[in-house]
Amino acid sequence: MMTMRGVIYFLATGAFFFGGCGTSQQFEAVPSDVNRNAVPVISVKMTAHRYDFIPDTVRVREGTLLKLSITATDGTHGFNLGAFGIDERLEQGETKEVALYAGRKGVYTFKCSHICGIGHLGMNGVLLVE
Repeated sequence: MMTMRGVIYFLATGAFFFGGCGTSQQFEAVPSDVNRNAVPVISVKMTAHRYDFIPDTVRVREGTLLKLSITATDGTHGFNLGAFGIDERLEQGETKEVALYAGRKGVYTFKCSHICGIGHLGMNGVLLVE
């Protein structure tokens, strides 16, 4: 029986290999009609560290504005959440703020978009909108 982490890795890896190098943008990160003051907001701190995102699974409820603060701790990395048109370069020691509106339930993969070494292709995670 596969563990939850195994299932998530399988989904993320499959999306990467079968979806090509990037995922097509499906949504605007924060649509202009979203009232940022009226929707629930969740803030998550994330680190990008060779070869993991911590946390590598982010769960939010549909209709939530998600604010990610992502810090690269050991070199240059990238954060690509293609379904939302997000692709940020993360320099070592730098924290980037990324906002997105989780407007539709689904499983959306994110990955490192800057080649960071031998484990680069396994540096990915999942946004679960429930």
